[in-house]
Amino acid sequence: MILHTARLFIDGPVKRVLDLAATVRESEGTLDLDTELRRFIRLTHTTMATDWICPIATVNAMLDHVARLCAEGGEEIPREFRALLQRAAGDADATEFLHALAGRLRALEQNRSEDYDVLPLSRWEIEVRFPQLYGFGYNWLYEGEHESIRDAVEACTAGEHPYCAEFLSPMAAEAQTALVLFPGEQEMKENLASVVFWATPGNVREFLDAVNEHMRREHVPQP
Repeated sequence: MILHTARLFIDGPVKRVLDLAATVRESEGTLDLDTELRRFIRLTHTTMATDWICPIATVNAMLDHVARLCAEGGEEIPREFRALLQRAAGDADATEFLHALAGRLRALEQNRSEDYDVLPLSRWEIEVRFPQLYGFGYNWLYEGEHESIRDAVEACTAGEHPYCAEFLSPMAAEAQTALVLFPGEQEMKENLASVVFWATPGNVREFLDAVNEHMRREHVPQP
């Protein structure tokens, strides 16, 4: 049986940070740890909700807490988490590595970088921040069943109506965010199109127009 406290290691921000650190180490110099941690910090500050639920200061405290558990023997730490920590820390002492990682996050948050020209979105950021746009492409566009994005939106909403507002709302919010952050062709190409292949400013506007048209036509309160 998995104890409730084991969730600290199985999922959540500590595991996310260690996943990033392990990926950087295994990239053999292709990736930079500070860069990926800056992206993690930026993602956490994306909305007030994420920052309210788990601010970076809390993530740092959790890393320091796990470091203390390691120093005390760490009998309650699951084997899978130990393996991940080994991948992330390499030959470094686990306790020292976790404390150093928390300290690095603290320092980087003091000088946050949210400029997408300097720090473009990475693939993992896009998948976390724009999952609905990513899924819309795979589910409704890439197989070529629909002649236009408008047709794809109509087919998508037809299967869910009248409950389509539940998924259209976050999808439309992602689309509007993409347009606000990356209004130009090149900006969107560099920051979004590597994962959301259909994303261009024109396509995203067409998507939003189709969503808004559906909402005006099908979801206006009746007198």
